[in-house]
Amino acid sequence: MQIKRLLDDRAVVTGDKLINSQGEHCEFVEHANGQLVAVSPDGKKVRSSPAELGCYLLSKDRTDRGLAKDRLRSFWED
Repeated sequence: MQIKRLLDDRAVVTGDKLINSQGEHCEFVEHANGQLVAVSPDGKKVRSSPAELGCYLLSKDRTDRGLAKDRLRSFWED
């Protein structure tokens, strides 16, 4: 499984700073059971959905063409 940022499609790795839906900076720790685990500024581990942290998940076997189709489809559904 690969995790990427919505803003610029950069891959997310352990230790990256992410911004949650409340605007707080969190440090990414791991991906577990479809949730992203991050450490909040006060030191608590927080489980959030990828969308709440401005990220999306994709399988490693996905092609660029398939991703483009998914993005276009989600654009028209929203």
